[in-house]
Amino acid sequence: MNINYYGKTDQGLVRAGNEDSLGLFPQLGLFMVADGMGGRPAGDVASRLVVEVLPLLIKQRIPELESLNNSEIIQVIKAILTDLSNRILYESRNRTEFEGMGTTLVMALITEQYRFIAHMGDSRAYIFREEVLQQITNDHNLVRHLLLSGELTQAEGNDHPGKNQLLQYIGMESDPNPTVICIPRMTDEYLLLCTDGLSNMLSHQEMTRILLQGMNSTTKYSESKLLEQWTNSFIDAGRQAGGEDNITVLLTN
Repeated sequence: MNINYYGKTDQGLVRAGNEDSLGLFPQLGLFMVADGMGGRPAGDVASRLVVEVLPLLIKQRIPELESLNNSEIIQVIKAILTDLSNRILYESRNRTEFEGMGTTLVMALITEQYRFIAHMGDSRAYIFREEVLQQITNDHNLVRHLLLSGELTQAEGNDHPGKNQLLQYIGMESDPNPTVICIPRMTDEYLLLCTDGLSNMLSHQEMTRILLQGMNSTTKYSESKLLEQWTNSFIDAGRQAGGEDNITVLLTN
């Protein structure tokens, strides 16, 4: 299976450290982005643990993707993320230096024909196809919940404090409920995974503009070089917009 990919994480301009983690495991078709929470050192420990442990759990529980149907794979991923969340919660309860730690997660498990996208929190997945950028995950935060229930308008939600109040994350106290979807893998289509250090700094229109500029560049990029150029452009733009948080970006075809 041929997968081109490129990922990068950046501290940004304001934070004292980087609590984001990036996971690139092409041999498994597994890619992930995690945004630690709970303050250092707890936040960066949580995100790093997820990136280290999740590939091991995938190898153990889904040794042969072809032997399972799509709905079975979705259920296994949900069970893995639930177990992982409970492991992080256990660590945060039993080690005072890690008290309150947790992390967002957005991941992609890619096969020849499908992408399995799973997430908890407000790190996002997008698909870019035919010059259109589409967000395919919904943030697990209070604002999104209030928007869906009609208690907030989109305009009211932009500056609402509940934007930072996560309802799902790895390490949460209540029962985890990860979202897992399966989408066909198509040619001439790109998957973008990112933390909110990017999506909070750049509008949907600005992100689309960066992607279109890369595609329309007079320089002819190879597929892998295009992904690298896009990733660097996103991080540069996030920093130029203020770099208020750590910024992590991952692109695959």
